[in-house]
Amino acid sequence: QPPPSCPLPPPGRLLRCLKGVAGGVRGLQCHPHRPLVASCGLDRFLRVHGLGDKRPQHKVYLKSRLNCLLLSSRQDWEAPEAPSPAADGDKDKDGDKEEDDADALWAAMEPVPPPAPPGRRPTKRKSSGL
Repeated sequence: QPPPSCPLPPPGRLLRCLKGVAGGVRGLQCHPHRPLVASCGLDRFLRVHGLGDKRPQHKVYLKSRLNCLLLSSRQDWEAPEAPSPAADGDKDKDGDKEEDDADALWAAMEPVPPPAPPGRRPTKRKSSGL
């Protein structure tokens, strides 16, 4: 049985408060199958709250500024995806040829000498201010 969907309050009406948020909330997204709400704010934290609980269940600092969220319905998003049947087949001969051409091109390039270290600059003399 699916969890209750996120109710949207009428504009200007407060439905619930999210604890632990500092600054403005930029994005708010409900999970499609679980009773979870994710929020991101100006403080660069991604918080995951339960629908029946005000306190954050998870909190992660992200280096970039967030302005929107996208939640997936995949159960195990950390697991690697199964390779496609086309990828399991023999490699394309054209792909091998392109790799050989690229390797040959890199081998034929001349190495670039490192730049010379900068020379010493003359020291400035203080003026007497007369």
